[in-house]
Amino acid sequence: MKRYILSIMAMMTMALTTNAMSFTQAQREALFLTDKMAYELNLTDEQYDACYEINLDYLMDVSTVDDLYGTYWSRRNLDMSYILLDWQLSVFRAASYFYRPLYWSAGCWHFGIYARYPRRTFFYFSRPTVYVSYRGGHSWRMNGGRSYYHGLRDHYRRPADSHFGMRDRFNDRNDRFNRNNNNRIERQNDRLNRQNDRLNKQNDRLNRQNDRLNRQNNRLERQNNRISSQNRIGRSDRSSSTRVTVNRDNTPSRTNPSFSRSSSSPSRSSSIGSRGSRSGGSSRSGNISHGGSRRM
Repeated sequence: MKRYILSIMAMMTMALTTNAMSFTQAQREALFLTDKMAYELNLTDEQYDACYEINLDYLMDVSTVDDLYGTYWSRRNLDMSYILLDWQLSVFRAASYFYRPLYWSAGCWHFGIYARYPRRTFFYFSRPTVYVSYRGGHSWRMNGGRSYYHGLRDHYRRPADSHFGMRDRFNDRNDRFNRNNNNRIERQNDRLNRQNDRLNKQNDRLNRQNDRLNRQNNRLERQNNRISSQNRIGRSDRSSSTRVTVNRDNTPSRTNPSFSRSSSSPSRSSSIGSRGSRSGGSSRSGNISHGGSRRM
């Protein structure tokens, strides 16, 4: 029975051990965790490198569930106390995603930092200078079970009044960017306002020109209307004068009828006389001939 229990425990240990993180995964998770610590704790560049080394050593040492909050976790927290200022250490312990960064659930490792920072590809800062070169040389195992950072407290824990961290530089860079961006935007706005002023002046000038053209068009319309009315009046006068002239030529005058009759009668008498003179000779000759025949 005891042998059976020991075999089961060995199998469980092997199963948990096979689920330990690879170096690449531990390196990636340590970088993401340390980047967020650098922003919230306002780490210096030296603290940033040291925090990355401590986090990577802890993740590489954890291979079973018992290692989560055991010896390796205690060593990690002790190393952090050697490199962090008092206020930084207080913030570190108050944030559970920093203080207890790793937990085991449903057969895999989980990181609490992603609950606060879900964008896994976002980083505030560039990689630490030891990101490629560090392979655990400052770990407790490599230093005979002692902390490498214990004798470097004065190097990392500088006075607070002279502390200028990475967040300060990040914010200062953002402030400069914002100032430059705001200045650039203000200059662009000024240039756009000047352009708008020029366009408004041009629009005013065009509006005045349109007003002049409209007045000219109105004046031309009035002239055309006046000319059209004059043309209508002239046509009506010509038509009325034409009707009066026709009536005078064709209608006989009633005021002096004797003149018209006398003037027409001579022409008729003269025409009759001429016809009578021509026909008179013939009638006479005819009468003579007829008379002669009768006498005979």
